Amino acid sequence: MRIARSVVIALVAPAMARALPPPPATPVATVVESYHGEFVGDRYRWMEDTASPDTRAWFEAQNAYARGILDALPGRAALRNEVASLLSANADVQDVRRAGERVFLLKREPGAPSYKLAMRHGLDGAERVVLDPARYRTPGEAAAIDYYAPAPNGRLVAAAVSLGGSEAATIHVIDVESGAEIGAPIPRADFGSVSWRFDSAVLYYRQARDLPDNADPADKYRDVVARMREFRDGVPGADVAVMGRTVGAGLPISPDDTPEVVVSPVSSWALGIVHHGVAPEKTVFAVPLTALRGPDTPWRKIVDRSQLVMHVDMRGEWLYLRTSEGAPRYKLVRWSLKSATPYRVDAAEVVQGESEAILSGFAVAKDALYVHLRDAGVARMTRHEFNVRTAAPAPAPRAKGKARSPPPMPPKPVAGVARTTAIVLPFAGSLSDLVVDPLHAGAVARLAGWIEPPGYYVVAPGTGAVAHTTLLPRSPVSLGDVAVTRTEVISHDGARVPLTIVAPRVLARDGRAPILIDAYGAYGYPYEPRFRPWLKAWLDRGGVFAVAHVRGGGEHGREWHLAGRKERKANSWRDLIACADHLVAERWGARARLAIRGGSAGGLTVVNAMELRPDLVHAVVSDVGFHDAVRGEFAATGPANVEEFGTVATLEGYRTLVAMSAYANAVDGTAYPSVLFTAGYNDPRVLPWDPGKMAARLQAIAGAPGGSGNPVLMRTDFAGGHGIDATLDQTIDEITDTLAFLLWQANASGFALP
Repeated sequence: MRIARSVVIALVAPAMARALPPPPATPVATVVESYHGEFVGDRYRWMEDTASPDTRAWFEAQNAYARGILDALPGRAALRNEVASLLSANADVQDVRRAGERVFLLKREPGAPSYKLAMRHGLDGAERVVLDPARYRTPGEAAAIDYYAPAPNGRLVAAAVSLGGSEAATIHVIDVESGAEIGAPIPRADFGSVSWRFDSAVLYYRQARDLPDNADPADKYRDVVARMREFRDGVPGADVAVMGRTVGAGLPISPDDTPEVVVSPVSSWALGIVHHGVAPEKTVFAVPLTALRGPDTPWRKIVDRSQLVMHVDMRGEWLYLRTSEGAPRYKLVRWSLKSATPYRVDAAEVVQGESEAILSGFAVAKDALYVHLRDAGVARMTRHEFNVRTAAPAPAPRAKGKARSPPPMPPKPVAGVARTTAIVLPFAGSLSDLVVDPLHAGAVARLAGWIEPPGYYVVAPGTGAVAHTTLLPRSPVSLGDVAVTRTEVISHDGARVPLTIVAPRVLARDGRAPILIDAYGAYGYPYEPRFRPWLKAWLDRGGVFAVAHVRGGGEHGREWHLAGRKERKANSWRDLIACADHLVAERWGARARLAIRGGSAGGLTVVNAMELRPDLVHAVVSDVGFHDAVRGEFAATGPANVEEFGTVATLEGYRTLVAMSAYANAVDGTAYPSVLFTAGYNDPRVLPWDPGKMAARLQAIAGAPGGSGNPVLMRTDFAGGHGIDATLDQTIDEITDTLAFLLWQANASGFALP
């Protein structure tokens, strides 16, 4: 007989009894602006000057206040040791690439501070470090590799490195054998990508303008240019502009659009892909590779953004396109680049049509198209074998171990495909890295689940059999005593919102457990299964973890995204509210111990949910969160986000932004719950002034008549950014502080302030 686990987090009445000192005072210097005839006051506009000593001093004082409370929690030190042990127990591997017989990967060894670029000969060959970003670090600023690409022959690699979490990337071209840097570094390559010509002799990259220090921040990423650098016999040539609004005769694109050159070793064409801010839809230009030479490159428009194409790749003359035009769950089609007319979806050849599953992505290998689908939140994969073969490269390495044979699928008359096979994956989870080389057969995929550790699996060409590789050892952290429940919750307007619940398998459903709900809901990104070793610390204390798959994400395709964006953004937090109420009603835990957390754009979701329903939860965590929707447009990355949230340039857009602005909609005299805000002072995506202003506003409300008096903490990492480039210690410290704050607010034994 199994005994239901009692909740370890016992009520401790004195935990919240101690009166906290007030937070540091925040000066009010209201700036009043007129938007379309409406006057709006901003009490804390002065914070937006993050270079000001006064602003820095305020953040330092607030961080010291937060540290004084968090570090005083008796259980924090032991909790940090536990989190450190969980996160250091195994290596982590990301962004695997193949080039010739070489396999490249970003790897962080157990306990190591950051990821290094490593290389193997074959999937199971000996491994060595190619680039340790620490060679570029400066005092007080850790270095990280933001992105990279090996040349097709595997002899050179271009790696973008940034400092202090800033993502202000500089591209370095490295000789793989010697480790020497080839040519001058390429600065201002933030948020970029690189591509190599088939002969490994030309590098394509994009670069922002060199602006003076006093330039308007919103101009920072305007008129980005795509360039090329040639390498002959290891000697770099000049940098030549090849694509952009200001290059040559100029492309008919917006200053806020970003061009990118993409080439393939199995095509004689080059693509010019134009990114429209954060919008998933692209505009695509093409040119014969021989004509891609400089500013006068004769780009020809193939795809317009109105045609809803999200992802493209090439093989020979064929352009493969993933589109939602007429297919909200996406379909895969192909179009000949030799066609005299631009692409039209009704005239394109269908490779994989729309189905109930979401077509999430695809990749072109030598033998087949490998397609990634999501079906009810679980990854699936299909293999579409080409009916026309390319020249034979060296054979792909064979995977070790046995794998199950996939069931045969009935043959279909599909464009360019000889047969289609469903790949049997080893467990129900997510696929986050689909690795192929157009010159090699087969694929490698990174799979993970809510309770299944990540691993890289090789898909054998021909059979489609799947086997585990040695790229990433299995984590020793076990969540085997945990159960995953997936359900749907009816939201305010009848929409069925997916809800994932991760809880101890023998949890007593007595309505007493603490609950942490994560929510995001933006950019069409689906919140997919991911393995979090640190979650064991929460679950072992009797906690419940849940993910509300709110609208604005991509869980149900393009329509789910559009239903939580711009004027429909409120659906994101209304969906979260419905999920929170459901968990309490179904006795998963107690409302008095219910917390919600959102990161980045998820900050908008959780803080708005709190403001709409102050009684909803007991604690909120906004991790590098976005809150001031009206002013966000004026930051460096603001223009790109107009596609997702809107613009103050129109009356309709302004009113939409005011309606979603958590900063604008905080109400005096309201008893809000406790809140922990975090910020990275070097964050380029959500500048620290945004969570700073939100924290100051809620502190003022909490301390005034009618306020709750609940703590509002502003934690800042002065050597960090958005968390993407965080070192292991930075990650451990932030997770520890978040869990300690939540355990304190849940009245957990051992977390009462002395």
